[in-house]
Amino acid sequence: MEFVSTTAASNAPRSYSRIRVRPLTGAIGAEIFHVDLRRLDDLAFAELRQAATDHLVLFFRDQQLDLDEYQAFAARWGSFGSDPFVATMDDHPHVIRVLKEADEKHPLVFGGAWHSDWTFLPTPPSWTLLYARDVPDYGGDTLFANTYLAWEWFSDTFRALLEPLVAVHSPQRAYGADARHNDLLENMKILYGEKAHLSGRHPLVRTHPESGRRALFVNPGYTTGIEGMRPDEAQSLLSYLFQVMTHPAFQCRFRWEPGSIAMWDNRCTLHNPVSDYLGKRRELYRITIAGEAPYLTAAA
Repeated sequence: MEFVSTTAASNAPRSYSRIRVRPLTGAIGAEIFHVDLRRLDDLAFAELRQAATDHLVLFFRDQQLDLDEYQAFAARWGSFGSDPFVATMDDHPHVIRVLKEADEKHPLVFGGAWHSDWTFLPTPPSWTLLYARDVPDYGGDTLFANTYLAWEWFSDTFRALLEPLVAVHSPQRAYGADARHNDLLENMKILYGEKAHLSGRHPLVRTHPESGRRALFVNPGYTTGIEGMRPDEAQSLLSYLFQVMTHPAFQCRFRWEPGSIAMWDNRCTLHNPVSDYLGKRRELYRITIAGEAPYLTAAA
């Protein structure tokens, strides 16, 4: 593949009165300082919303929230989403406990591939939040990729080819009745096959409802084909798109600490948890926020 790049302007920060923003890379992600997520007034939250639109993934350090406070912060971003294949906590039905114990025998991690969350649903999640309770002293990072930049990197001719395409998304490979690889997740309750017949058909390119920008909306985890194409044709095109979407020039990498919170916009990002901490404990809490049906508007 030819040389791929972006510029620092792609992730440049604004000046704010209530928060401080430090971008992680030139492509995506920003750490947010001077905030206690338990005590956010409306102005500080409005600044967070703008920063989220600009940087796509926000990272907070040293937060001391209990799960009720964590849910309350998440609810400010919208209605809670559904999680069709993973059991939530009995006492917090919108929270998934993402746990890998130190004595587990296999390196497989939950969600361990590039993906955007639950894209097979008719209305995939807008935001996902992840709150770290206990993490390794090293290892267990999460990668994020900016799918606006991948779309914008392509030539006008190639974008015109992609615009009318509709992608097919399915949970079958990851959560169907035969997807027994998840048995290796010893401390996660996977709900096999219950809704594995679900499939979604969404524009391969979507318009973000808040920014108005276009982003590629396919991912290796759940995208299985393209309407009107033979399987080999679709896989050849998708493989190329995935290669560009996950290029290092469009990524950032987040190192977790206890009390860290990451939140990402599933409509314009991919993420991938790194499996490099077998023998160490990692415990986080995940919440998804409901989204809207993907759509593509005509170019201005």
